[in-house]
Amino acid sequence: MIVRLGVAALVSALGISAATLFSGGEAKREGAAPERALESPDSASSSASAPKMIPARFLDCMLGRIANFDPNRNQAPSEYVYDGSHAFKLFLPSIPVRTSPPPESTSPPEPVDPKTRVVADPDGLTREVAGRPFDRVVDTWPERTEMTAPISDVAVNMIIIDQIDTQRATANLFMTKANDAVTFDLKHLYLGICRVATGGAAVAEAD
Repeated sequence: MIVRLGVAALVSALGISAATLFSGGEAKREGAAPERALESPDSASSSASAPKMIPARFLDCMLGRIANFDPNRNQAPSEYVYDGSHAFKLFLPSIPVRTSPPPESTSPPEPVDPKTRVVADPDGLTREVAGRPFDRVVDTWPERTEMTAPISDVAVNMIIIDQIDTQRATANLFMTKANDAVTFDLKHLYLGICRVATGGAAVAEAD
């Protein structure tokens, strides 16, 4: 069943926001280190020429289908009833830290590194996009990552990664089928926790 949800209800119920992905709003990084008060011209030039990089990431997730999501009221995550347990593995390659807002949803998307891929999906949660690359990725790790792969001309499989804990090496992953930022398939709402490997460990696990 495809249901159109109000943005406020969706954010409250699932703790997610597709604003960056679909409206092109700027994603702000929290907790950024303050700028250095004094910096030599040589070091400043070197910093400018060498962009900061987000490391490669490998997410080893266990997802459950939310079986009792109610679009007519705000639910606490503790109220969710899950149907099944599904292994899901995803690889995100290293990319430069974003320094500008993502493109508007009506604009052509930015190129996506073809190494961005689903590594394992034994239960076929993404079978409708099998073989199709991700066409839009907004990666502001460690705040959140939002990505889509096309199902058809009007529908996408959408993944949102948030609640990233770099100390515990965990993250939450939400996945659904969507027609736009607030139109979701209630039979395809998956949520779970992922173990996160980064850097060389991530690359090794993805190979």
